Amino acid sequence: MSQPKHKKSKSKFVIYLEYALFYPLYRILQLLPMRRAASFAAALTKLLFFLDRKHAGRTVRHIMYAGVETDPRKAKKMALASFGEFGKLLAEIVKMPQMYKPGCMKISAPENTLKIISPELNPGSRQIILAVAHYGNWEMAGTAFAEYTKTPMSSLMRPFANPLIGERILASRRGGMHEVIDKNLGLRPILRAMNEGRIITVLVDQHAMSGEGVEVEFFGHPARMHMTPALLHLKSGIPILPEITRRIGDDFEFEFMFGEPIIHKPTGDKKRDIYEITQRIADELERLIRRDPVQWLWAPRHWLSIERRNAEAYADWKRPVFDDVVADPEKEVADEQRKN
Repeated sequence: MSQPKHKKSKSKFVIYLEYALFYPLYRILQLLPMRRAASFAAALTKLLFFLDRKHAGRTVRHIMYAGVETDPRKAKKMALASFGEFGKLLAEIVKMPQMYKPGCMKISAPENTLKIISPELNPGSRQIILAVAHYGNWEMAGTAFAEYTKTPMSSLMRPFANPLIGERILASRRGGMHEVIDKNLGLRPILRAMNEGRIITVLVDQHAMSGEGVEVEFFGHPARMHMTPALLHLKSGIPILPEITRRIGDDFEFEFMFGEPIIHKPTGDKKRDIYEITQRIADELERLIRRDPVQWLWAPRHWLSIERRNAEAYADWKRPVFDDVVADPEKEVADEQRKN
């Protein structure tokens, strides 16, 4: 397996300059009431939409490429709203230590999933692997969900390009029930956390390097999605739950939306198993995102067939087809619970 390439580190001058620009905004958002902070941050990021033509244009193209909107005017309107939703996320991250309280979210999940995560329906082990998208307020998938399940959580994360800004943001993530693990440390810390009975969370929807991901179909196009959840599942048998955290209004209220649980029986072909599990994650996340696509982070280069130098190489890419990709999730969930 080839080693992933790493981006060049920023100079100290750039790090401190960015932080000097970030900190006044951080303090303003801290001082404002939640609704005003959300409106202020959304207005700033919407202004950025008209100033940053590169990412604004890419966002519009991606919305149309995914087939969510086919009319350019409607796609631009959605892209502008998506920028505003990201601004709300910034305000929520800053306000989290002030605003967060247990029970600030709703749960929307299939019956099979509720049987796994609900303390009332499942008094036994509620250990899971969360496969999360950059949607709504993904930061809430940490402490809030760990407290709901009464199970501590470890989140695998990519280090921030600016460590000073990262430390401010991480302060709102950490807690007695939630720790973050640098993905550059490899799988050993995650395996240790898994052996301790912790929930494992991985953000999987953004482009993975060739040594970290597997090519799947996502919104009808090839994407390289992180395979860590599949690897952990094959090693442990712990169910995978695709999840997005939907924002409801501007008053720090959220809805945890879950897909069907993924429990895969190994075939003996590890490469095939990893693909099948990851494709099922991609399918469930796409289904969840399509319910309210404006809150997904559209600007990143998700797909291999657009916005990339070798995009033409994927013009004829086709999703692999297997006869037994989807097993019987209800039977497998029931079997898994009997084991626990």
